[in-house]
Amino acid sequence: MLINVERLLTMMEKRRLDGLVATTLENVHYFSGVWSISLRMFPHEGQCYAIVTRDRPTEPVVVSSTGEVDQVLDGYPQIRGTVNFGTFYRELPEGVELTAQESRLKAMSVDPVGAAGPLDGLIDALHKMGLADQRVGVDEMGLRAGFFDALGERLPEMDVVPASDLIRWVRRVKTAEEIHRIRAVARITENAILAAVAIAREGVTEEEMAREFLRSIVSQGASPRFNLIRFGRNAVAGQIEPDRTPLKKGDIIWFDVGCVYRGYWSDIARNFCLGEPDPRARQLYRAMLEGEERAIAEARPGMTGGELFDLTMDAVRQAGAEHYRRHHVGHGIGAEVYEQPLLAPGVETKIEAGMVINVETPYYEFGLGALHVEDPFVVGSDGDNVLLTTMGRDLHIIDP
Repeated sequence: MLINVERLLTMMEKRRLDGLVATTLENVHYFSGVWSISLRMFPHEGQCYAIVTRDRPTEPVVVSSTGEVDQVLDGYPQIRGTVNFGTFYRELPEGVELTAQESRLKAMSVDPVGAAGPLDGLIDALHKMGLADQRVGVDEMGLRAGFFDALGERLPEMDVVPASDLIRWVRRVKTAEEIHRIRAVARITENAILAAVAIAREGVTEEEMAREFLRSIVSQGASPRFNLIRFGRNAVAGQIEPDRTPLKKGDIIWFDVGCVYRGYWSDIARNFCLGEPDPRARQLYRAMLEGEERAIAEARPGMTGGELFDLTMDAVRQAGAEHYRRHHVGHGIGAEVYEQPLLAPGVETKIEAGMVINVETPYYEFGLGALHVEDPFVVGSDGDNVLLTTMGRDLHIIDP
C-alpha cells in the first residue's frame, strides 16, 4: 500500500474533510494504483480521478474515460467502484464466455452508460458516494481549467476546498512500499550508469553513451525521464542534449540522470574520469562529496530544509571549496522528482522521520565542466539515516 493512512486521516480530520478527490497523475496513482494513460499522454487535457472518503481512505472510486477504465484492473484490489465517461466500444459476440477479468471489465465499461464528460462523471461519483452535500477537498492542480469553480456551481450544497497542498503534505513521509520502490528505481539507475560507463573508451561519443544508458533503463522495465550525460567542459552546459563530442583521456564524465519505475522517481549524479583527473578537479570533488556525506550523516527530524542547506554548504567550504555557491542542495523525492522539503536558504519546512531526501552538491565551472554527486536517503528517527544507493560515490577512475 502506498497511502500513508495515518497522515491522511490526521489531515482530513484537521480540515474537516469528508472526502478527497485526487486529480494529478501522481496523486491518482497514490490513491488507486492506476497509472493513467490519459494523464500521461494528454497532460493538459486528460482527466482521471480517484476519490476517497474519511471512513474508507484506502478504498477509492475511480472516475475514468470508458476507453481507459480497463486500467483499473491494474489498480489496488481495494478499489470499490468506477464511474466512466465518454464513448468507447468493446464488442461481445454471442456465445463468447468471459473470464473473470473480462467480466469485470464488461461491468465497468459496457454495462453502464457513460457520463457525458469528465466533470459529469466526477459529479456523478460524488453523488453516488454521498459527498454531494459534504465538505470535499479537491486536488485543484490536475483539474481542467474552470472545473473547480464548476463543481461549486453544480453542487451548491457541497463545500469544495483546494487540497493539492494537503496531499503533498501526506506524501512527504513515505510508507514501506514507497521506500521499496524508490530503492528499486535507484538500483535500476545505478545499473544503467554502470552499463553506460562500460563502453567508455577514447572516441566514444556522448550520444553513444547516452543511448547505452537509455537502453539499460528500458531493458529493466523503467521509463527514462532525463539523461544529462556530458564529457569534460561540455558539462557546464548540462541541460543541452548529449552530442557527438568524443571522449578523450583525462575527461570527466558527468551523469545527472533519472527514470520512473512503478510510479517512483530516481535522480542520481556521478562522475567518472577516463584516466587520471586534473588534481584540482579531484580536490574540488572531494569537497563536494564531503558536503553530501555530512548531510546524509547529520540530517535529523525537526531540522529545517534551510538548516540542512547551511550545514551542507559549510561542510563543502570547510573541505576546501571556500568559494562554493549554490541555490539549493537537494529536495524530497518520491512520486514526483521534486517534493518537499527543498534544501534551500531560509526554507522552514521541517524534516520528518520517514522522508526520502535527495541530497546533492553540484559544481559547474567554465573550462572544467561539472562535478556532482547526488543520492536519496531515508531520514531515520534518531540519526539512523539509510542511504538508498549502493554504487560508490568517489570520483571513479576508468583505465584508459
